[in-house]
Amino acid sequence: MNKKRLWAASVLWIFPLVLFANWENKSFEFEGYTREYRVYTPADFSSSRSYSLVLGIHGLGDNMTSFANAFTDFCRIADTADIILVYPQGLSNFLIGTGWNAGAGMLGIYPSEFVDDVAFINALTDTIQAYYPIIREQTYLFGFSNGGFMVQRIACEANDKFAAIASIAGTLGNKINICGPERKIPILHFHGTADINVSYYNPPMGKSVSALLNLWSTNYNCDPETERTDIPDTKPDGYRVEHYKYKNCDSRLEFFKINNAMHVLLNKANNDISYAEEIWRFFRPEEENPVTVGLNTNKQDRIKLYPVPGRDFINIELQSLENHQHLVLSVWDYTGKQIAQLPESQSGRYRFDCSHLSSGVYLISATDGHRYLSARFTVAR
Repeated sequence: MNKKRLWAASVLWIFPLVLFANWENKSFEFEGYTREYRVYTPADFSSSRSYSLVLGIHGLGDNMTSFANAFTDFCRIADTADIILVYPQGLSNFLIGTGWNAGAGMLGIYPSEFVDDVAFINALTDTIQAYYPIIREQTYLFGFSNGGFMVQRIACEANDKFAAIASIAGTLGNKINICGPERKIPILHFHGTADINVSYYNPPMGKSVSALLNLWSTNYNCDPETERTDIPDTKPDGYRVEHYKYKNCDSRLEFFKINNAMHVLLNKANNDISYAEEIWRFFRPEEENPVTVGLNTNKQDRIKLYPVPGRDFINIELQSLENHQHLVLSVWDYTGKQIAQLPESQSGRYRFDCSHLSSGVYLISATDGHRYLSARFTVAR
């Protein structure tokens, strides 16, 4: 095959990963307002498959489109982990632009104070779950800044539709006086110590970071001591990241402290961590809920891969196959080049070392000449 034909074949192989990825702007009427939202469906979306649902809530003065664009890492993850992403639009306020009734304000100004955004986000969740093939037990919520405050309010007041939440640079608003929900869902928080929009230490619109974490650790009966991990400082961004896990809690509670960071979103291209990646790892921890991707014509036969995205290794499990001893497993890059062949396994379980691979999308195939299974995975650096 000449170079031009090889290039064309490679492009055709890549195209399904990107051509059919779909953004749609939608709306519905809710309590007298037209409420807008933006939906991302993965590149190989099929109504016969099942998907996780992740909703992202933008900050004050922002909008659904720019916030979605700020989380391109999440689109990459969605394409390989079967996620539908939804970004709702906050209503416009005369003085401060778009925002959410998160119970967080200052100088007597509270965004969307007379709008029931808790009910709207729950109604939007119902709408998406009814329209798309969503696994309801895999529905998650995250938000940034005013959106982070909104997410925390929902965790306190109406969290029964969500399996876990994550807040970035937004704590609990100063109008939320009671927060002791009966249902205890996993909570993840990120905050920069140099944030001047929502102070790490004493924000006028709500709780400090320490007060927020104390609230949840008390509610969840966590041990006083936490497990701390320092993230390797490999990028010249001026930040140092500390990761804290609370121990022996009624539900998972974790925190990323971003030393010297202001009111910013972190991504893997420029920083030591990607917020999108860490959020997804928290939402779907490998030891509890490994992500299943890829289907065969026989829906009982499948390849399970985790963690997704991978860093140093990917665990591979062949499921429901009566005879997997004679299957040949191969790993391919995005050009269609085979880069590895895995040795036969009696158990149907493999551990693939991907530490040498660059960031990107890869394919694992399994075949015995008659059956064929495939699954995609992402490596993130």
